Amino acid sequence: MPDLQIIVVLVLIVVLLLLALLLRHQVAVKLALSAIRPKPISYGAVLTQEVNRNHVDPALMDLKYEKLFLKNKRGQELTARLYLAPSQTDRYILFLHAYNYPWVGVLKYLPMLRDLGFNILVPDQQAQGESQGDFITFGTLESDDSLEWLGEIRRYAQLSGFERARIGVMGESMGAVTALLTMAKANSPSVKMEDKPLFCVADCPFSNFDSLMELRVEKHGGKNALRLLPLVKSIIKSRSGADMDEVNTVKAAAAIRVPVLLFHGTDDPLVPASMSQEIAAANPNIKLCLIEGAKHINCYATDPKEYRRQFVELLKQVQFENETSEEFAVYL
Repeated sequence: MPDLQIIVVLVLIVVLLLLALLLRHQVAVKLALSAIRPKPISYGAVLTQEVNRNHVDPALMDLKYEKLFLKNKRGQELTARLYLAPSQTDRYILFLHAYNYPWVGVLKYLPMLRDLGFNILVPDQQAQGESQGDFITFGTLESDDSLEWLGEIRRYAQLSGFERARIGVMGESMGAVTALLTMAKANSPSVKMEDKPLFCVADCPFSNFDSLMELRVEKHGGKNALRLLPLVKSIIKSRSGADMDEVNTVKAAAAIRVPVLLFHGTDDPLVPASMSQEIAAANPNIKLCLIEGAKHINCYATDPKEYRRQFVELLKQVQFENETSEEFAVYL
């Protein structure tokens, strides 16, 4: 009889351990999916936030654009909007929007960017807006798509009669992270010389995925959930194919060879300005402009004159020379 009792106790212990592991895995799955598959937000909801937060003129929604389409290497159909400058030009900006915040976020920048003489291509990143996909991957896979969009911009410029396109990459929040990862990946020999971007503007990027998740978890009072982070990242990789350890803008920044301008609000409640300070410290080619009192993706609306001034100063450093792109010594 005692032996039977011991066996029963051991079985119960094993069952409880298995249940605990199952519960742990279920919590990790919930955390992973809440990160990479949030409830989609509509364009109208984004516009409402932009009007309230950044005083965007809703009439900008009616600004004329062309739609471009791309089938990426993962077989997803992606959609982008191309806003042309008032005068024909070979200068382009690839604008990358924030997390679960498709397309409309660019509106606040459009008057400035067009006035500075740029065409602006704004893709809906994968699994957002009108683009296909199941998961948001915090810039990991999105930066691969951005490299493909650079090629599409070049082809469009050539159809418009230009030898090539002179491109900068700009993004806000997760789009800023995607922009920095894109710039680092552009160093690869697999990226054609004429597709390599000439500068980057990143507005309120975070430093890495782990730090972002730690902020979010601590904000909601769940520090114990941080122990699940390795499992969460493993689940994300198995579901989406994205390695969250690649989401490291400090490492990416160190590899960038062209001028970079960071903006960050001093009162950002979601991504602290210290993250941009850490990114800027990784590379002497990076300048950081802190906008006093600005919140998340709120720098331009808070101080548009300083934002534009800093942007113009950046452009003075950019090599918009007339020679062929093969002569860009910075990439050789």
